[in-house]
Amino acid sequence: MKIIFTLAVLLALGTMLIGQVAPDKYFIQFTDKNNSPYSINQPEEFLSQRAIDRREKYGIVITEEDLPVNPAY
Repeated sequence: MKIIFTLAVLLALGTMLIGQVAPDKYFIQFTDKNNSPYSINQPEEFLSQRAIDRREKYGIVITEEDLPVNPAY
């Protein structure tokens, strides 16, 4: 009976410790891109030519979400 109780306690503690691990990756999204000096009509100002070519190859449209954060930050 002691062995079962000990195993149950160890299992419970192990489960709680695993739940405390922080994630390795984070997602940050900036939504305030007002007054940005960049424009989606001139993507070469903020994207490399290689990135522009890759987007054209795969049919990925450049949108306002692609604009960098305002440099004033």
